[in-house]
Amino acid sequence: MTRRQARKRVLDCLYEASMGKDMDDFLVQYEDDKQYGFIRNFVDTVKKNTEFCDEIISRYSKNWELSRIGQVDKLILRMGISEIKAMKIDKRIAINEAVELAKTYSTEKSPAFINGILNRAAEDGENTGGNGK
Repeated sequence: MTRRQARKRVLDCLYEASMGKDMDDFLVQYEDDKQYGFIRNFVDTVKKNTEFCDEIISRYSKNWELSRIGQVDKLILRMGISEIKAMKIDKRIAINEAVELAKTYSTEKSPAFINGILNRAAEDGENTGGNGK
């Protein structure tokens, strides 16, 4: 599995969890994959930093309350912010991967929306360090 495919698995897991499913039950199917560590760490990082990510999304999504943003878009934004701020992934890679997920799994306008928010978030200099603060 490639990193791009692994990011899709992270999105799947986060979506399942948002619908009330147990993340560990979902992740067990990937335990034998070489990307399992990346997937597990990514899911845990997003989970730990959800509140931090949501604050950033709210700050930069002009005229959009967090509750009005679609679930898939919100999850992709949380993933992108977590990669940039907590996992220290190069912002260009994180933003590109988030936009590609949005192109495939969200609405026509979502890629531009996600790109804009993640670009602003990447430039603000605020970091979480992965501990949710």
